[in-house]
Amino acid sequence: MNSQERKALVSFLAIYILSAMVLVSIIGVFYYNKEIVSIDNQCSIEMSNKAMWIEKELMHAQMENKEYKFNTNSKTLSVGLFDKDGNVLHSNLDTKKIYLSKKAYKNNTHEYHIDRLKTPLLDVSYIVVEGSEGAKEKFKLIILIGLVVLASVVFIGFTGYFLSRLLIAPIKSRMEKLNCFIKDSAHDINTPVSALMMSVSSLKAKGDIDKRVVNHISISAKLISQIYNSLSFIAFNDKDEVLDEEFDLSELVRESVRFFDEIAGMRGNVILCELEPTTINMDRSRIQKVINNLISNALKYSYAKTEVKIVLKNHIFSIEDKGIGIAEDDQKAIFDRYERKSKEIGGFGIGLDIVKSVCYTYGIDIKLESKLKEETTFYLKFPTK
Repeated sequence: MNSQERKALVSFLAIYILSAMVLVSIIGVFYYNKEIVSIDNQCSIEMSNKAMWIEKELMHAQMENKEYKFNTNSKTLSVGLFDKDGNVLHSNLDTKKIYLSKKAYKNNTHEYHIDRLKTPLLDVSYIVVEGSEGAKEKFKLIILIGLVVLASVVFIGFTGYFLSRLLIAPIKSRMEKLNCFIKDSAHDINTPVSALMMSVSSLKAKGDIDKRVVNHISISAKLISQIYNSLSFIAFNDKDEVLDEEFDLSELVRESVRFFDEIAGMRGNVILCELEPTTINMDRSRIQKVINNLISNALKYSYAKTEVKIVLKNHIFSIEDKGIGIAEDDQKAIFDRYERKSKEIGGFGIGLDIVKSVCYTYGIDIKLESKLKEETTFYLKFPTK
């Protein structure tokens, strides 16, 4: 991973985790506020019940004329009994200063419930119930929400990291193919250009015309033309005007064969044709690009001094070569742009992408049969109407 990819990954993760943290924190705040209300209500009910229980015990003691035995019977609640002047009669409260004028209040550590008796019982006018469980529960709630937020952020961070790597992977692969495409383009264009320059220099040095040199110039020019046609289709396909017309496909195939005859002759290949007249209504230049790319591929991947057989019959065009073949696992991928399964042989990996694109536009069925290191045959079934 290069520095730009790392920077993009870190930026994405930072924004992703920060936004996720904000969202989880907002949810945590809403949950905290909801739970706080529940905790306060629960504590209020418990302290109110405790005050009622103490009042009941005082009432029984007074009615039976018995001495009241102060006992809270609670590990979580403390009780204080005060007379009308606020003097302590019985108490196990942690806090000494109590606000008897209030019905209920709380501080950082405790909650208080004050029950003012309408009629004093055994000189008790105020029952104060003190509890600390609410503060403890709130603290536990804060810790719990904090841990959940932290765990969520960590989980979201790891998920975001693997998702980002997953998203970057096809882009990275695409960029690598594009880099290879640019390098191969420069190499493949340089070869015929160099041949042209050498041939021109040779012609200038000689007074008469050398047919072999002229042949080299012609082949190089055709190779450059084929490269240009493929690149221009990829670059301007969406802008070019489509002009459908009726024409004889067999004549178009013969034109393409004549165009590639010299190129085939360089390695001793021969193009054999068996063509019957076939009328179609399509864009002539686009169909010619399809035929040219298939012939070019057949010659490129054929073994030297072998035949390339082209048949056009019953609206089915087929082209067969004796060459390196295509592995079954690669037969679908070769139609992808910039995809090349042979790195030793030149090419951009765009020819079959053009074939697939045009065939899809016109509803032409395309089929491939191949045996590795033996032969490859492409079939194009043109629609009859």
